[in-house]
Amino acid sequence: MLERITQTIGRGEVANDRRAYSEAETVALLSQVSNRCPLCDGGLFYRKRQRHYKSYELAHVYPLNPRPEEVIELANSPRLSADVNDPDNIIPLCLNCHGQFDKPRTAEEYHRLYQIKLDALQDERQRALASQYPLEEQISAVVAHLHSAAVEQDTGVELALTPKAADDKLDTTMPPPTKRKVRNAVEDYFRHIQTAFLELERSDPGCSEQIFTQVKSFYVMQKRQGLTQAQVFANVVAWIRIRAEAQSLESAEAVASFFIQNCEIFE
Repeated sequence: MLERITQTIGRGEVANDRRAYSEAETVALLSQVSNRCPLCDGGLFYRKRQRHYKSYELAHVYPLNPRPEEVIELANSPRLSADVNDPDNIIPLCLNCHGQFDKPRTAEEYHRLYQIKLDALQDERQRALASQYPLEEQISAVVAHLHSAAVEQDTGVELALTPKAADDKLDTTMPPPTKRKVRNAVEDYFRHIQTAFLELERSDPGCSEQIFTQVKSFYVMQKRQGLTQAQVFANVVAWIRIRAEAQSLESAEAVASFFIQNCEIFE
């Protein structure tokens, strides 16, 4: 098989030229990996005499011009783009990692870098989508209410909506630690968040209903993408945290858990 591929290439298959990337494209690519090498977490710049210098190369995830053995090695592997020079197939790597990745390029290493780049692309698209979905600024008052709330004490009285209702909505794509986190947040903070929404409704009639509708709409958008429950929960938490300017990740998680219990998420 290797001989046939070599002969095919030798009979006139045109090599791809390396494309030059604009400054804006390069900045976007570096931003996707937070200016760190995604393989070793090393810096992609170094400073010398008050100046910064690049210490990275733009690597092709799927090779620009695969060698015959690479064609075989990656024969059944997914690709990020049909065009190997598309920025979706490009990722900044430190000089050392780029050299090791290329020589030789194995299927295992390829799939690892493929997944890293895919996750970065999905995160980028998620941020763009989240920016299109509004959330009433009053949600910040609900989150702030948690910072002064005492954790629910065991009074022997069950919640009107029991935590089990949230558990029943969570499937196997939600990791057990996250399920436990949601259940505990409902047990500890459901009443506090409910009270905060009631207070908000008294001062601004219709606002709570508007927030519930916005959360539901954002959730449906997530659902339509075919994401797992774990991914949806993480995206909702990130959206709430940004929109509410939450002081902590935990408070955004508690509010997201409230919406699971309250049926806006995972109906």
